[in-house]
Amino acid sequence: MSKRNNTEAAVAVQPASENKKILLALSGILFSILLAALDQTVVSPAMPRIVEELQGFSLFAWVTTAYLLTSTATIPIAGKLGDMFGRKFLLIAAVVIFLLGSALSGAAPSMIWLVIFRGLQGIGAGALQANAFAEIAELFPDSAKRARWQGFIAAVFGLSSVIGPFLGGFITDNLQWRWVFYVNVPVGVLAVLALFLYLPHSSNTGQRKIDWWGAAAITGAVVSLLLALTWGGQKEPNGYPWVSPQILGLLAGTLVLAGLFIFIETKAAEPIVPLHLFKLGAVRSVAGISLGLGAALLGATLYIPLFVQVVQGQSASGSGAITTPLAIAMVIANIFTGQFIGRVGILRFPLFSGAIFSVAGMGLLTTLNVNSPIWEVTLYMIVLGLGIGQIMPTMTIVVQESVQRRDLGSGISTVQFFRSIGSTIGVAVIGTIVNNSYTANVNSTPGINALPPQLVAALQEPQNLINKQVASILPPNLIQDIREALSNAIHNGFLLGTIVMVVMLAVVFTVPAIRVKSDLKRKNLESAASTDVPGTAGSMPHRQIMEGAVDAGSLNLSAADGGAADGGSPASRNKTGSQRR
Repeated sequence: MSKRNNTEAAVAVQPASENKKILLALSGILFSILLAALDQTVVSPAMPRIVEELQGFSLFAWVTTAYLLTSTATIPIAGKLGDMFGRKFLLIAAVVIFLLGSALSGAAPSMIWLVIFRGLQGIGAGALQANAFAEIAELFPDSAKRARWQGFIAAVFGLSSVIGPFLGGFITDNLQWRWVFYVNVPVGVLAVLALFLYLPHSSNTGQRKIDWWGAAAITGAVVSLLLALTWGGQKEPNGYPWVSPQILGLLAGTLVLAGLFIFIETKAAEPIVPLHLFKLGAVRSVAGISLGLGAALLGATLYIPLFVQVVQGQSASGSGAITTPLAIAMVIANIFTGQFIGRVGILRFPLFSGAIFSVAGMGLLTTLNVNSPIWEVTLYMIVLGLGIGQIMPTMTIVVQESVQRRDLGSGISTVQFFRSIGSTIGVAVIGTIVNNSYTANVNSTPGINALPPQLVAALQEPQNLINKQVASILPPNLIQDIREALSNAIHNGFLLGTIVMVVMLAVVFTVPAIRVKSDLKRKNLESAASTDVPGTAGSMPHRQIMEGAVDAGSLNLSAADGGAADGGSPASRNKTGSQRR
């Protein structure tokens, strides 16, 4: 009797121990995600002060663009490497690279060096994004549990948006802007320790043959596209006209390299982006949604702190705090969306609801002007946050439920790649529109030509309005006119973001009706299984196999396939699920 009790106690302790290890491993992934997400939000409030000290408003968008450029090019490559070699040490290396880029960015002596070091950060961030979410699918094979955790994990991005702006504004006002980069170090150290000690080694599923030619082609295409969009429409030496040989050459190079990449991927033994993924309607639709969401969100909201700090005259802390409502709304929507999917199993509803809120929120931002009260900005950010918070975790779950296990890393990184491409395009295009609009507006302001040439040159960079020396020698009415010039320029960026969000809403209608097995359905299956007679033709295990409803753990099936065997077809799974429904 005592022996049996000891055995039962040992069996009971083992799952608790395993759960503890999983949670500790998850903490390492969460710290990694927080690291990459925090870096984007903590820097924004400091950007006007950074540009004021280092000068070069023409490189304002490049501080973000360089980060996006390298992370975008890295995402698909790192995702495939994770599938081939396992993700543990790839994640650890990504964190180390990111921390190195952070330390160097904090020590940057000029804007150009800051841009370069931000690019190094982006390499680490891209590898983190590509593998962190795929590793989560490995840790939580059960679809409903993964959906619930996905909401909390997505909330980390929202949490970083709460902490980041406050932290960035506080550091900028009370210490020095360089510490907004150094603050990454303690978070990164915790991430490395947790990943090294507790994250299990994930098995590789592909041949260990790297597609170097594909990597080179996709990197070249991304760089060419970004340079064309960033330099296009600018005056020399900051850029070139859209019809100039330089811009046309870069666009042509983008098309050639993109076509070459597709050709290489059809021939590669282990392609970086398996093209058969795009045969899945879910992957195609989510890629389109990711592209639009990235372009509209980061491209437009990048200028919210600048609007609040320069147009409305708030401090760096105040401009950082203004993104808090959006972040809190995102966190709430992330958590509730994960819980909703885990309990109900429906994926399309949060996508539709989130897209509608996103269109409304971005549309409301276009109504802001120099006289808008702060509560309006707060309300509009909440609406936008509620929309984004529903879409982001749902997209990841859709892909996890659609691709086979061997394509898990590639599938998730492909969708993240499209979101990053969208962010890159959005920052470049919206940045070009805002910069050109502001320059045209300020140069046409009455009385501007009567100012000394040095002062006119200083006003070409709007963050100089918060410089007390500049502001003290400008007539009050001229300051108001210049603020309106910037407000109108940022309005154009919000308007383009709204148009993109409307297109994204249309794409949502193409998402297939995919469901995950909810908690309620699982309990019903377990209850029915306990009443069946084992070994008969009508037994539950037999019916589960026939209906495709076996729990992932009961047959050791793929986490990525949502309960389907490794070789099973996602299309057949969705079809079977529809028949059950």
